[in-house]
Parts: sequence; C-alpha cells; structure tokens
Amino acid sequence: MKIKRLLLFSVMGVFLGIGVAGFRLLNIENSPAFFHNGNWIGTTNLPLGTDALITAQVTLFAMYALPSNEAVYLMSRRDSDGNRFQGSKQYIITGNLADIKARYWSITVYGKDLYLIPNRAERYSFNNTNLVTDSAGKFSIILSSDEQKGNWLPTPDKAEFNLLLRIYNGDSAFLKQLSVTPLPQVKRNKP
Repeated sequence: MKIKRLLLFSVMGVFLGIGVAGFRLLNIENSPAFFHNGNWIGTTNLPLGTDALITAQVTLFAMYALPSNEAVYLMSRRDSDGNRFQGSKQYIITGNLADIKARYWSITVYGKDLYLIPNRAERYSFNNTNLVTDSAGKFSIILSSDEQKGNWLPTPDKAEFNLLLRIYNGDSAFLKQLSVTPLPQVKRNKP
C-alpha cells in the first residue's frame, strides 16, 4: 500500500512539474526579463545560455534568435485594448519609418503555432524597404483574413495569431530607449 501511494505521489509530482514548467515557458507576457511598450513585449539584453528559463522561452518563440547585439525581437499577441489577436477581426498597424532607427526591420504575422500562415498572396511580412508610406514616412498595414489593397498582411480565417517585430543593427541610442520609444501601434479596426 505504501509503495502504491509513493508511486502515485511521484507520478503526480512529475505531472505537476511538467505543468508548472509549461506554464512558465508559455507565460512570456509576464516574464520579468521582458519590457512592455504598447502592444510589444521584448528585451534588448537576452541572457541566452546563462538563464535557463529565458533561453527556453526564447527558443520556444524564436528558435534561431540572434544575440541582442545583432537583432532585437519584439512580440505582440494583443491589440491596443489588451485583447488577443483574432483572425475573424481586422487590425491596423500604424507607425513611421523614422521611429525605428535601425539598418533593417520587419513585422511578420505568425499563427498561434508560431509558423507562417499559408496564404494565396504568399505575403508574410513588411519591412522598412517594401512598405508603401506617405511623404512623411507614415505607414499603415492592414491585418485581415480578407484580401485588402495596399499594405496588407493576411491573417488566419478565425484563429489567433501573433506579430513579431525584428530590429536588426539598431542604433545604440535607440535601443537604450526601446522600452519607451514610439513603436508601431496595433489597433482593432471597428466597423
């Protein structure tokens, strides 16, 4: 009887441990290692290889992440009202090319599974070289499952999705202020 009870508690402990580990890995939005700036969550100092939890979280969400001195990754799962992105809704990303001081940057849409979303247009991201802007550098990107004109990124029909803002070779002064500097905003288009 004692052996059965010990075995039961051991099995329960293993499953509880797996559950806690899974929760901590997926709970990146509340990790103390990441800052929040509007819709975006990120860090400019990833302790990859020295902090096991952070390394696991980054590996889960950005498998081939470069070190912070080369690239900074910002993730968004929620609109400006704090609601999870839903493919059944339409969103608009607004910003200005001059706000992101880097050699190159891009915004990519990923499914909830963190893979690119298959679509007929074969369009997955926009970057600082292919966005259509006004004369002042302002841009708008429409996120929608229905095809749109202009800067449009396809989203899944009804499923949740994520955005990833990659910043490569950012200006050092810009990166030091990244947690408070203006970044593109993502708002739900309300009919």
